[in-house]
Amino acid sequence: MKINNDQLFDEVVLAKEYLQSNWEQWKQEETTRDVIISSEEKWLRLFGHFKENHIAAYNLINIVEYAFCLPGTSAPVERVFSLMNKAWTDDRCFMKESTVKGLMKCKIISD
Repeated sequence: MKINNDQLFDEVVLAKEYLQSNWEQWKQEETTRDVIISSEEKWLRLFGHFKENHIAAYNLINIVEYAFCLPGTSAPVERVFSLMNKAWTDDRCFMKESTVKGLMKCKIISD
């Protein structure tokens, strides 16, 4: 991912200005409607504003997309390692990788 730091700085400054100018309105909207505006909705509003006003934000969009595709925790990976350690014991250490892979698929699908 290529990021132009100069452009990114400008994009962040514009985003900060937009968010600061709308923050109070959003808080009031949440209070009036008794709902919480999700972070996803706030990002959509920000990038919608950029699109409406023909503001290029390629660098910021790339970083946000990358950040949102990262898992929130490592729990799924840790679970797989835990299952693998239970299946691939000292008594069963001579199993082929393909056999362990098959056992993991069966175990994960059955849960």
